[in-house]
Amino acid sequence: MMGRVAGRAMGALALSGMLVAGSGVGAWAHECFNASRSEQGNASAGSHSQAWVTIAIADLIAGDVAAGLYSEEDGACIYEAYSATGSPLTFTLMVKGARGSDGVIGAKNKNEWLHSDGKGIDHLFDAYGGAIVGSFEACGVTPPF
Repeated sequence: MMGRVAGRAMGALALSGMLVAGSGVGAWAHECFNASRSEQGNASAGSHSQAWVTIAIADLIAGDVAAGLYSEEDGACIYEAYSATGSPLTFTLMVKGARGSDGVIGAKNKNEWLHSDGKGIDHLFDAYGGAIVGSFEACGVTPPF
């Protein structure tokens, strides 16, 4: 069961990444996480809830390497570069049950600065997109999204 949810979350991240490349950062608006929740709270929500799933950056990179998107050496470089940013190495994302416009939390909130203010529900790429893309660029790897 958890493998299926994690797989869906990774698929959603990849799809969102493709959308970002084509339509700008706002496309990641549906990748929601609770920026105010503790690490312990994230671990609990990610393992005991069907609405939230915890994903690790290392697992996403390993999946990309296994899929042949880039080499293991490039993956190690990307992970090291991302780790050096001080950004979280895991995210607990909402994958089901959003109660906002079109199933997206805060989709029509015109206060876009709230998407990455570190309080309440934030959006992954708004908050950490620079660190994610910058890690690929630092290693000379084209992001696969």
